[in-house]
Amino acid sequence: MIITRNENTAELVGLSFGDGGLTYRSNSKRVKFQLRGNLLEDREHYDSYIIPLFNKEIMFPIFSRMVGKVFNKRMNFYGLSVESVNIEEPLNFLGIPSGIKKDLLIPEWIKNENKYLIRFLRGFFDTDGSISCQRNYSIKNNKYHTQVRIYLSCTSKKLIEEIYLSLKSLDFKCFISERKPSKAGNKSSYTVKISGGIQVKKWIEEIGSKNPKHITKYNLWEKTGFCPPNTSIEIRKRILKNELSPYSIYERKC
Repeated sequence: MIITRNENTAELVGLSFGDGGLTYRSNSKRVKFQLRGNLLEDREHYDSYIIPLFNKEIMFPIFSRMVGKVFNKRMNFYGLSVESVNIEEPLNFLGIPSGIKKDLLIPEWIKNENKYLIRFLRGFFDTDGSISCQRNYSIKNNKYHTQVRIYLSCTSKKLIEEIYLSLKSLDFKCFISERKPSKAGNKSSYTVKISGGIQVKKWIEEIGSKNPKHITKYNLWEKTGFCPPNTSIEIRKRILKNELSPYSIYERKC
């Protein structure tokens, strides 16, 4: 096997568990792997980090070439795609399952080594996680979103439970919640929540992020003490460069 289990591939497993999929092509032995994010918010993450990492650990060892990029403006996605009979076995070896993602579990080789577990968690966070800030409603007339939180969510209850236990083993304070489907036939979703500046800072320092979408939110909160909701990555970058006042975001909404 020319693919190795290491910190980089542990992160690729986490990324795949979030936004990836290994599916069979109809009437063919070929298998397609895709990893896709938001066209506007995640493109920089893919171009600067995910695609080079996938090329280094997967594409060059197996195919001696770079991976193909996929994007769709109408459906608002951007990412990577490879279709080949040779992609399934190495990805299965890492713990990325074929077919519909259901009842995912963190691979044992990752759970048994903290350095791999940390990179897995970073990959999952960078695709299926988020940083957001809420208002502190205990303060009268407070309109700024000062309370920072991290969320990691998916429809696999077992995976979220494993992530929760993994974070507890790393001395994080966190909680699990379930969100029932609003429409019949939809699945429940499960979330691990990490609340408060101390715990979020611990995440950034010990697990980290390579996704500018997350990094700009955290840096904005750290710089100003709050992060306005529903801002684009470009707006946050402008605020961080002092080209735009963060207070102006609230003034526009008044």
